[in-house]
Amino acid sequence: MNYNQTLEQLENKRKQIMKKIQIGIGIVLVSLLVGFLFGDTQVLVFAGIISLVIAVGIVADSVTKYKNHFKNQLMPLLINKTGMNLEYNYRDGVGKDTVMGSKLFKKPDRYHCEDLMYGTFEDVRFMSSDVHMQERRVTHDSKGRRHVHYVTYFLGRWLVYDFNKEFNGIIQVREASFLEGHPWGLNVDKITLEDVEFNKKFKTYATNQHDAFYVLTPSLILNMKKLEQRFPGKIYFSFIGSQLHIAIYNSKNSFEPPIFSSIDENFINEQIQDVIILQEIVKELRLNRDIFKK
Repeated sequence: MNYNQTLEQLENKRKQIMKKIQIGIGIVLVSLLVGFLFGDTQVLVFAGIISLVIAVGIVADSVTKYKNHFKNQLMPLLINKTGMNLEYNYRDGVGKDTVMGSKLFKKPDRYHCEDLMYGTFEDVRFMSSDVHMQERRVTHDSKGRRHVHYVTYFLGRWLVYDFNKEFNGIIQVREASFLEGHPWGLNVDKITLEDVEFNKKFKTYATNQHDAFYVLTPSLILNMKKLEQRFPGKIYFSFIGSQLHIAIYNSKNSFEPPIFSSIDENFINEQIQDVIILQEIVKELRLNRDIFKK
């Protein structure tokens, strides 16, 4: 199936969703009207809840199929447009063990990943996916009843670059936050670099100051600042083992098609750019330098 046919199919599916949303809203309004005419608050609430559940059920399945069609059919075509040799599996992602290996965040009680992409550029292996991590919280109300809920502490894109050389110790660069303390579970020291602007925007930690200055060269620091400006939210870097982890906490899922508007060229270009960034980071951070090789 070609590009234009896929776009046409997706637009038809999107329009079907919009019709179902209108039908769902109609069901809710009619149900509330019936409850109001009965003049009974309990009937009104019951009618509202039941109709809302029905409306959501009508729409939810269509939305899932629409998104899956987008990722199954259109995303491979967009990846081909980039000219990159990438593998893509929207049902998979960067594994929890790999993410935990970065030592950037504590172990989550809930973990979800999707939109895995992986490949090689200029001898640098990389992979990327969306990652969602949550912590389990237990509270008790005034009557002693127990309530369990989950709080998100990371939602965004996770990128891993793999090298042929092992880093000595750990180097972390974390975008500064008023509420953020010492890196979780690590025996590292805070490092002050010569770039004053960088020190204001980021907090740098390392197990060895000499290694931090060796890896974090002035040119790399400059490009890390530029990279931070490209992404909303917070960005984190971890040089550990033979990998560089880049975690972009932007509270959004990548490669999600619009529902309330058509897929236009601006949206397409945004998706393509989100793919190209994987190899642009290799060039911008010069990850093919000798210091990252044996």
